[in-house]
Amino acid sequence: MAIVPIKIAPTLDEEIVQAEPNQTRSVILALALGLLGALLNSYPIELAYSVSLVIGNLAFIIAAAYLRPTLTLLCAVICVAPLLIIWGHPYGFLTFGCEALFVSYMRSRGRYLTTADFLYWLIIGMPMTAAIIWLNTTESQEYLVFSLFKQSINAVFYTALGVILIFVFNDKLNVWVKSQQPKLVKNLKQYLHYILWIMSAFFVIGVCLFLSRNLNAIQQQQVEDKLDISSQYLGRIVENYVDDHKKAVAQIANELSVIKPSRHNDALVKIHQLYPGFLTMLVANGEANIVASSPLSLMKGIPKSGASVADRSYFTEAFFNQSVYVSPVFLGRGFGADAIIAISAPIYFQNNAQPTGIVEGSLNLNLFDQINSSAASDREIDVVLTDANDNVIYADSNLVLSTFSKFKYSVEKPDMTHNFLMINSNSSNNIRYLYRQVTLNNDWKIFVLFEHREILKLIEQQYLTIFISLFLIFALVILLANQFANTLNKPLAFALQELAHGDGKAGYKAIPYDAPTEFLTLYDELQQSKKILLKQQFILEEKVNKRTIELNKANIALKELANKDSLTGLYNRRYLENKFSELQAILSRNNASMVVAMLDLDHFKKLNDEYGHLIGDNCLAYISDVMKRKFDRRSDIVARFGGEEFIIVAQSDDQNGVLKKLEEFREEIAQHSFENNGQFTVGITISIGAITADAKFSADIDDWIRLADEKLYQAKNNGRNQLSSNNLTNLS
Repeated sequence: MAIVPIKIAPTLDEEIVQAEPNQTRSVILALALGLLGALLNSYPIELAYSVSLVIGNLAFIIAAAYLRPTLTLLCAVICVAPLLIIWGHPYGFLTFGCEALFVSYMRSRGRYLTTADFLYWLIIGMPMTAAIIWLNTTESQEYLVFSLFKQSINAVFYTALGVILIFVFNDKLNVWVKSQQPKLVKNLKQYLHYILWIMSAFFVIGVCLFLSRNLNAIQQQQVEDKLDISSQYLGRIVENYVDDHKKAVAQIANELSVIKPSRHNDALVKIHQLYPGFLTMLVANGEANIVASSPLSLMKGIPKSGASVADRSYFTEAFFNQSVYVSPVFLGRGFGADAIIAISAPIYFQNNAQPTGIVEGSLNLNLFDQINSSAASDREIDVVLTDANDNVIYADSNLVLSTFSKFKYSVEKPDMTHNFLMINSNSSNNIRYLYRQVTLNNDWKIFVLFEHREILKLIEQQYLTIFISLFLIFALVILLANQFANTLNKPLAFALQELAHGDGKAGYKAIPYDAPTEFLTLYDELQQSKKILLKQQFILEEKVNKRTIELNKANIALKELANKDSLTGLYNRRYLENKFSELQAILSRNNASMVVAMLDLDHFKKLNDEYGHLIGDNCLAYISDVMKRKFDRRSDIVARFGGEEFIIVAQSDDQNGVLKKLEEFREEIAQHSFENNGQFTVGITISIGAITADAKFSADIDDWIRLADEKLYQAKNNGRNQLSSNNLTNLS
C-alpha cells in the first residue's frame, strides 16, 4: 500500500518568506497594468469631434480582480495620467480613482466586477461627473446629458473587455501572483448570467461603436465639406456683391461728373432706382456739405445751415485720396441711426484735376440676409460677416449678435486636429462651433459656423440605441440563462438525488430529461464509483469499529496510567489533588468533617540498602493492598504521595472510625513478615500523622498535608511505629 506524504503546515517564518515575494509581485502587477492602461489611454478611440472613448481603464478593472484597493488605486493613477494631458484637466484622477477604489472594495466583499462598476457609476460616478461638468465648464445641459451617456457606455465597454481578458488570462496570472481578493462563489445560474451578459454587452457595444464611428466619420467629412464649400461660396458672393456696388459707385461718380451740380439730385434719384442694394445715397460738395440725396425726402430733414460729413471717413478717403472707398461699419446720423457701410467715390466736374465732391451709397445690410439665404440653404449653418475692425456687419438672427457690435470669440483646441469657436457673449450660451474663416480682399471676414451639439445629437441617439439594446439583451440574457440553468440543473439534480438515496442494490434510474452525453457518461461513472464506495465504506466501517474498540481500551489504560501509580496500583498525586477538591466541596456543603492522614515506612531506605529493592517493592505493594482493603468506601481517597509516603483522605464520623482503621492498619503491618529468598523474614513498621477538621477548614490540600506532615514527624520523633493525630473540629 502506497504511503501518502504528510503535508506539514508552514511555520510563521515560512509564511513571511512566502508573503514577501507575493507582495512584491502584486506591486509589479499593479505597475505593469498601470503602464499598459496608460499606453492604451494615450490613444483614445475618436468617435466624433472631441468625443472619444478610452479603453485603458480596463487595466485597473483587471487589477481590482486581484489586488487590494491601495494597489488598484496606484494602477488607476498611472492609467489616468495621459488623460491629464489629453483632456487638460485633472478630474479624471477623481472619478476614475474613486472607481478603482470602489470596484476593488466591492470585489473584496464578494461582488462581481460588472456589478460593482455598475453600482459605482449609478450612485457615485455619474452624479460626480455631472457635478464636475456643471461647476467647472460652461457647457449647456445638452452637453451634460451627452457626457453622462458617453461615460456610462465607455465604462460598460472597458469593464466588459477587462472581464473577458480576466477569463482568458486568469490561470496564467494566478500562477504568477497570488490573488489578494477572495474567490467568487457563484451557482450555475449566476455564472451563466455573468458570462452571457459580459459577452453580449462587449460585442453589442463594440459593434455599435464600430458602426457609429464609421457613420460619424462620414458625417464629419460631410460637415467639413459643407463648411469648406459654404465659406468659399459665401466669400465669393460677398466679394462680388461689394465689388459690384463699388463699380456702381464709381460709375455713378463718372456720370455725375459730366452734369451740372444743380441736376445731381434728380440724377441721383434715377440712378438709385437702378441699385436697390443701396439703402440711401448722397452727394457732398467740396466743403463736405450734403447737396443731394436719394430718396429726396431725406433732404427735408437737413437744417438750412446744411449738414456736413467732413468727419466721415467715406468723405475724407474718397475726396482727399481720390479713390473708391469702402468704409467699416458705423452708425448713421441725419438719414437714420442704423448701422451702415458706406461706399464712396470722388466727383470731378468738367474733368477737373481735383475732385469737386463725392458720391456715397449706404449698403443695405439687410440684403446680406437674402444673400445668405440664397447661398446657404442649410439652416444648420450660421454666418457672421465682420469688417476689418471685427465689427459685426451681418449675423444670423439665432446668434443674437447686434450689427456694429464687436465680434468677440475664442478658439478652443481640445486635440491636435479640431478647432472650436466659442462666441464670447452673454446671450450666446457659450455654444461650441465648428467653423471656417475666410478673409476677403477688403479685409472683411466671413465666419461659417456649425454647432457642435448637432453632431452630438446624432451620437446621443446612437448611445440611446445602445442603452436600449443593452437593457433588452440583459432581459434576454436573464431568460436564456434561467432556461439554460434549468436545462442543465434538472439532470444533474436528478442524478445527485438518485446517487444520494440509492444503495446500488436495486440499481439506479435512468435520467428522464434531455441531457448532454457528457452528463450521461458522468452519471454512469458516478454509479460505478458509488458501488465501489459503498463496498469500501462497509470495509472501512468494520475497521473503524474494530479500531474504536481498541482505542477505547487504550484510552482506559492510558487514563489508568495517568491517574495511578504503576507499582502499587494506588492513585497518584495529581489524581489526589483533583479528587480532594471534589470531596472537600461536597463535605463543606454538608457541614461534615474530614480526615487527612499521611504515613511513611520506617527505615525504608535502610531496608532497600540491606535487602534490595525487590523486598522494598514487595513491602510497598503489600501495604498498598492493605490500605485499599481497609479504606474501601467510594469517597475514600488512597494515594501514593511519593517514594514511601502515602496519603489517605476520608470522611470523618462521630466514633473516630477512620482513626481506629488507621490504628488497625498500623498494627497489621507491624505484625506482618516478608520472606527474603526463603531464608529469613523481614518486618517493617509505619508511622502515621493524621489531622481531623471540618471540611470548611481549607479548600487547599497543602494546608491539610502540612498539618498531617507535622503529626507524622511527631510520631517519628516519638519512636516511630505509632499514630499521632490532632482534632481541629472544635477550632474550625
